[in-house]
Amino acid sequence: MVVKKSRIPKEESRDSRLEKLNREIKALKKTNMFLSSLYDGISEEIIVIDQDFYIVDANRAFLTKAGLEKKDVAGRRCYEIKRAWRPCLAGEERCPVEKAATGEPVEITVTYKDENGESREYIVIMYPLMAEDESRRYYLEITRDVTEFRHLILKLQRSEKRFKAILDTATDAIISIDENQRIILFNNAAQKIFGYAGSEVTGKSLDTIIPQNSEHYQIYLDHLMENQEPGITGRNISLNAMRKNGEFFPADLSFSVLNMGGKRTFTAIIRDITHQQQMERKMLQAERLASVGQAVGRVAHEIKNPLMIIGGFTSQIRSVLENKKDINKIDMVLDEVARLERLVANLGDFTKEYKLVMRPAEINSVVEDVLNIIAGVYSNEKYYFERYQADGLCEINCDPDKLKQVFINIISNGIEAMPEGGVIRVKTVKIEGGVEISIGDDGKGMTSEEMKHIFEPFYTTREKGTGLGLAISYKIVQAHNGDIWAVSAPRRGTTFTIQIPG
Repeated sequence: MVVKKSRIPKEESRDSRLEKLNREIKALKKTNMFLSSLYDGISEEIIVIDQDFYIVDANRAFLTKAGLEKKDVAGRRCYEIKRAWRPCLAGEERCPVEKAATGEPVEITVTYKDENGESREYIVIMYPLMAEDESRRYYLEITRDVTEFRHLILKLQRSEKRFKAILDTATDAIISIDENQRIILFNNAAQKIFGYAGSEVTGKSLDTIIPQNSEHYQIYLDHLMENQEPGITGRNISLNAMRKNGEFFPADLSFSVLNMGGKRTFTAIIRDITHQQQMERKMLQAERLASVGQAVGRVAHEIKNPLMIIGGFTSQIRSVLENKKDINKIDMVLDEVARLERLVANLGDFTKEYKLVMRPAEINSVVEDVLNIIAGVYSNEKYYFERYQADGLCEINCDPDKLKQVFINIISNGIEAMPEGGVIRVKTVKIEGGVEISIGDDGKGMTSEEMKHIFEPFYTTREKGTGLGLAISYKIVQAHNGDIWAVSAPRRGTTFTIQIPG
């Protein structure tokens, strides 16, 4: 039989046990002091409540708010203390203590008036606590004043609404991009100008709408992104932007930069200057026509009388001639004199200030009269006239005779541009504040360079043209406070559009 010997532990001395116990007590006190300082250092109001609403403990923030000492609150019900500085929650809604009795944390929002009568908003969070005595239940209530936070949110919301209102009412495109040149903001005006919905371009590259095909623009953008050049922001540059349909248009652009948290946002203000350039061209055209008109008026006056004398004496000479060959030569002279007289008459029409005889007229009737006249002159089967007339057009106040002259000039030009025959299309539509008439042909069309000069006096692309028909038409439309322009391309015909206010 083998007997195993067990080692009997040496009995710990009393002093050793006391020393160990003291160390544990000190450690507990130290931990308790740490927890107590942490508890009192929290800015939210904290109380511990038992199941009967008695306050077991409260932190410094709660006592400061209540204006009491800890001895004044211990053993008193929570609503008795709170009533001193805010209405009791009882009666307003189910008590959070009762809600937390289910064993789950509870969070509620409470709005009440403080001692100054001002409304304040609190978030109350109630946590159930573990206790050794299971017959008793305790709860930790944390109360956080969120009034200033809510006010800040409201201010931010109001600021955001104001910012959105500015964006939505701005007439210029406002577009923001990040440092990767990706679009992050696209206002209403940008959507109208470029033809994209905001959702279509958000996250897309800026060159979707501003192709980087300009060296000047590329240098500007590079300097902006690299922040190499002082004063680059706010500087205006002119460029060509592109609409959704692929159409390019002239625009002015300037950038601003916002640096937040080390990240930069670039905001572009883009103005469509198409209308501005059109108005500048019209003003230049008007000035040019005025200066040319003065000179032409003087020349026409000086030519008119000698032409009458030449024509009169040449007719007398013809009346006494018998040789047919000589008569033919004289007839050629008379034809040229007649042509010059017509030119002088046109010059007179061009230089004089138009005095319109205004009266109410229905534009469809004016157009119909013109087409009947033209159809009578060009009655062969080479030319066809298509009418697209809007129903129910109101009468407009105009000089119908002068407008007939405009329509005849444009239609005659269209017919001469189609020597092999073709179709003339005349369309009338109602627009805001007046009517619009468009006249199109299937002729040879014009180049962009020719289009720049079509309303200039004496400019013509025809061998026998005087170059005054469209210049006179332009003046007549201007006298009506209207607008006239043309769209054309080689081998694609030309369409003139006239807008006359009502």
